[in-house]
Amino acid sequence: MLFSQLDDKDTQILELLIEDARASTKSIADRLNMPRVTVHDRIKRLQDRGVIDKFTVKISHEKLGLPLHGFLLANWAGDKAREDRRSVAKEICKLPFIVGCHIITGQWDFIIEVVAREMDSLGDSILDELSKIEGIGHTQTMVTFYSYSGSASGA
Repeated sequence: MLFSQLDDKDTQILELLIEDARASTKSIADRLNMPRVTVHDRIKRLQDRGVIDKFTVKISHEKLGLPLHGFLLANWAGDKAREDRRSVAKEICKLPFIVGCHIITGQWDFIIEVVAREMDSLGDSILDELSKIEGIGHTQTMVTFYSYSGSASGA
């Protein structure tokens, strides 16, 4: 279980916050039949322990006109004396079509999550922006047909 390190009450609070990060302490307390102060204190402890990192908004890329979702695998082609992979990953993340970039093990060095309006705009973004970043070698593009979140995703 994802929250096996937590007691049942903290788990229930987290599940409700995952469902709606804007839920008020009072609404959570009412749903769980707990005192509001107890819920407040538990949320504060979860934050202090780093279990809750931040409260955030999940953006719908589709509603913003970016229905194409995919991943790029990219190889490192930089000069280790001049460029660090972490710096390259940070540069990649500055591009407007990038959702995230991870440095990975194995045959590839980076896995990059992307969004775009359509295949042509994704291709242009890769060719005109990503490939110009120092340290990026060849890439492989994979487009997502469907996406599902697992229980560990917090979504």
